[in-house]
Amino acid sequence: MKSLKKITLGVAATVLAAFSLASCGNSNNPSESASTVNDKNIVCYTRDTSSGTRDGFFTGIGLEEAKSDNSLLVSGYQEIDSNGTMISSLKNDENGIGYISLASLAESGLKGLYYNDVEPTEENVLAGTYTLTRNFNYITRTDDADTTKGKIVRAMVAYLGTVEGKTLVKNNSGIVEVKTTDPTWDSIKSQYEVTTLDNSSVTIVVAGSTSVKSITSKLLPAFSALCGNFKYEFAQNGSSDAYKRTQGSEKDGANRADFAFASREFKLTGSEPAAEGSYGKMCVDAIVAVVNAKNSYSKTTAEALKSIYTGEVTKWNQVK
Repeated sequence: MKSLKKITLGVAATVLAAFSLASCGNSNNPSESASTVNDKNIVCYTRDTSSGTRDGFFTGIGLEEAKSDNSLLVSGYQEIDSNGTMISSLKNDENGIGYISLASLAESGLKGLYYNDVEPTEENVLAGTYTLTRNFNYITRTDDADTTKGKIVRAMVAYLGTVEGKTLVKNNSGIVEVKTTDPTWDSIKSQYEVTTLDNSSVTIVVAGSTSVKSITSKLLPAFSALCGNFKYEFAQNGSSDAYKRTQGSEKDGANRADFAFASREFKLTGSEPAAEGSYGKMCVDAIVAVVNAKNSYSKTTAEALKSIYTGEVTKWNQVK
């Protein structure tokens, strides 16, 4: 009986140890090393070359040439057309890795990776410790100053600089500092006569970055209520559309837009020579490398991400 008891206890201890090891392998602890993750092939997901998120991501990790050149990426990469498609794709791929806007992380169902040992949060971005960031910028038309649409858009730009506007942006994951010196909307709205009119027959078309839609989807209805109940349409397909549809090649066609956003800087000395005074920064955003929630990989670095996206490493347990 004593021998049987020893054997039973020995088996129990072995099972408990195995369970403990398995639990460690599935840990979400950000301090965990990559060696605990599986030996499966990594599937790299990237946005298309028109994406501001792609621009910011590859520039941030030191692979700037890849923001417009797919030939530098690992064989078998998956190209995705929007922030939403990136999220849904990774939710269905336990071995995938991609990148999204911090503004989309909370509701994505994905795991946001620590970057250089820093958690991707608004507080860490403002503190300057989380460094994989980019600006959310706006751009307006230059040929509509005397139209009702143009006056509505310019009033909305002014609203974005007020306490109320900044608070709305901040509450919808845009990173912006609300200062005590910022004006209130009530203190400046009299400068915009268009806000006193019935604008219910006017439709404002918003284009550009899909990453910014978490903000614009709240901004437009909120400001419509303050500006004569104008209607609005979202046509956000990527940052490259922002300049093109307001001041560029599509500004007078079927894809024209009244107000647009880019989740990157405009190429002012190149293909996007936006007119002075027609563009500006709305807020800051962070880009977050993300994996499926079941993946135990929890922290990364610029060097690790670069090695993954160039194909220097192809399996999860090779990532340093």
